[in-house]
Amino acid sequence: MSVVLAGAGATGNSDLGEVLLLRPDPDANEPNQIAVLAKQSTAVDAVFSPDGARVTLGYADIGGGDAGPLTYGLDGALHNGFAIGEEFAEDDDWEGEVGFVRVAQSGDGRLLAGGSPCAKTVAVADSATGRVLLTMPDATGPAALDHTGRRLAYARPDGRVSVREMTPEAALSTWDTGLPAVHALAFSPDGAGLLAAGGDHPTACLFTADGDRTEVTVADPALTIDTTLPWTAISTRACWTSRGPAVFTADDYLAVLFDATNGRVRWTGSDPTVASFTPDGRVFIASGSDGISAWFLDALA
Repeated sequence: MSVVLAGAGATGNSDLGEVLLLRPDPDANEPNQIAVLAKQSTAVDAVFSPDGARVTLGYADIGGGDAGPLTYGLDGALHNGFAIGEEFAEDDDWEGEVGFVRVAQSGDGRLLAGGSPCAKTVAVADSATGRVLLTMPDATGPAALDHTGRRLAYARPDGRVSVREMTPEAALSTWDTGLPAVHALAFSPDGAGLLAAGGDHPTACLFTADGDRTEVTVADPALTIDTTLPWTAISTRACWTSRGPAVFTADDYLAVLFDATNGRVRWTGSDPTVASFTPDGRVFIASGSDGISAWFLDALA
């Protein structure tokens, strides 16, 4: 927890926010600012490399677009980036008001994936150079890479998930989650399991390597969210933590973190909240109206 990335929210049509790298200081009232990565920009997803030397961001794009992830060093310098899909045209059938990019990386940090619902594409690139290695169509944004970077999973329309090897001409397996839409994906550390998250009644779907499916809903039936809101599509996270798979999801009024194996609620919030996990899955970080807070997941009973 030596570095935290914070995306300051937009305050209006003329202010899209900033993206900052901060260094927490327990002896100061505020964290120390390391660098400003972007101005007039709204970051919606980010992953730090396993060694902590760089961070890759996916941005929101008002009106749609196909701008892909960008990778920065901790000094704020832009290292590289890669595009997702073809150039977006104004007459394309993207009906949303805000396009956005979701990002993922392999456990060893060698590969990055970026998915865009308006470009309807997911792309996989070399993290060191930004060179695109694979592009897959008919995608809705969320993607995941396994630890070795050999397998890619990505969300498709109508709650489907496709999984394929990262080899040329590899076969494509497509599974039905039973959810209206998939908002987040994560492979297990050994690559044998895949976690998909979504649903108005927050739901985790656990798949084996053969596609066998187990569904787990949040244990408290009163905890429901509005999955039609853009906030939910942007904010939902899936992670294989030190205690197993976990899901975070939120809408404009409620945020919840729950165990994906039994539905047990680990944490709730009442404000619009953005959350993330450290690369090792040990720490949960949430940002809301009260600022940024972090908890060790083992302590969230």
